Amino acid sequence: MSLFKTYAGLSRDIYYLCLARTINSTGDFIFSLITLVLTLQMGMSVVSAGIFVSMAALISGPGVLLGGYLSDLIGKKTIIVSGQMLSALMIMSCSFWSGTMTIGYLLIAVMFFISITRPAYNALIIQLCPEEKERKSAFSLMYLGANLGIALGPLIAGFFIKDYVHIVFLSIGTVFLISTFIIWKKVHVGASGQVTQTIARESAQHTEQSQGEQRPHGKQQHQEEHPQPGQPKHKQGRSPSRQQQGSESLPSPLFPMLLKNPLVVFFIVVSFLNYFIYMQYSFSLPLQMNQTFGEHGAAYYGSVMTINAISVILLTTLVLSATRNFTALNSIAAGALFYGIGFGALYLLGDWPQFAIVVVSTVLWTIGEILVQTNINLYIASRVPDSHQGRFNGLLLFVGCLGYTLSPYLTGLFIRSVDMKSVWIIILGISLFYAICMVLLWYIEKNATNNRGIDSPDYSKSV
Repeated sequence: MSLFKTYAGLSRDIYYLCLARTINSTGDFIFSLITLVLTLQMGMSVVSAGIFVSMAALISGPGVLLGGYLSDLIGKKTIIVSGQMLSALMIMSCSFWSGTMTIGYLLIAVMFFISITRPAYNALIIQLCPEEKERKSAFSLMYLGANLGIALGPLIAGFFIKDYVHIVFLSIGTVFLISTFIIWKKVHVGASGQVTQTIARESAQHTEQSQGEQRPHGKQQHQEEHPQPGQPKHKQGRSPSRQQQGSESLPSPLFPMLLKNPLVVFFIVVSFLNYFIYMQYSFSLPLQMNQTFGEHGAAYYGSVMTINAISVILLTTLVLSATRNFTALNSIAAGALFYGIGFGALYLLGDWPQFAIVVVSTVLWTIGEILVQTNINLYIASRVPDSHQGRFNGLLLFVGCLGYTLSPYLTGLFIRSVDMKSVWIIILGISLFYAICMVLLWYIEKNATNNRGIDSPDYSKSV
């Protein structure tokens, strides 16, 4: 089918990485596992189990920051392999501690090591795609595979979680090991990384020539290209680059790079709204289902999750093809609008309690999810050097942790202050504001480029 040409032409390393991520995602439901094990196996109260889930969520924040830093320091692939290996060993050890509190603490540790791998995955995709136009397809394929794994894993584990929890622990650990083995043996980053660095250097040189500016170290660069008599010469194409020299030491500081990229910082901060809005599907939506459909609310919410999973699998490639000429910011703005319309439509349940409204709403906000989640990393990828990709992705994921953590609490305050259906109008307003921020950012960048007179490629464009 022509739609699947979207994913053609990617490197073999990307296909193996996405396959590993899909396999890994079948066991990637630690939050639900913590709740089910502590309540079903140990008889813990919902409140006490909620404390453990909150601890796992909070520890993810430092995890993604540490993972981003270590990715830039010792390599993306090394962090993924190490983090998943430790997670696999810890979760398999849970089968020997069945019925004890140790399981709860081990699962929190597992969540920490999983969170360390998240920025490394994003940064590795960027490193493995030497051409910027391939990145959206790669992120989309990764997103599709992850959702497929997440849909299958809990469904299979649900049959064993109550009476054979040790089988679940061993199975998840085995899945993590299989995924880790694929990345270790089949994903090669050396050559791709050198190509990426070469392209980055050529792009930087092109920009400098277009601007007609000479940076303070331009003289040093000229001397390196044309050494003075008595200085050792390097063969063409073999001169040591600054990135290669820096890879043997600590990564360059993050703060100066943040100061040089205020628009990227603005983008990361405003992305809090994305995670705040998206979290409504797991907090406000089940509450709305219970209020509208009473004792059947849980069953209807399960149907919503099924519709969401099917929509992601069926619509991701279609949406990507339809928006292939959109920039990353345009796609995110469109996704925010779909968020707003989709969640905002649930306001109608107050007057028309029909599940058909929920179905249409779910499809709409799922399209928003696809547009945002497949482009949010693409914007950073095209504006941050490879030496900082891990840390910038870690910052973005850290903001995501804040959004996921604060969203239920703040939304709960909204519900207590107003009523359930009015929350969806508030979410509609927040979604519109998020879309306006993305359009404003796009407008600022476009004007800045035009004012400088630079005809540089827009690497945030889709394929």
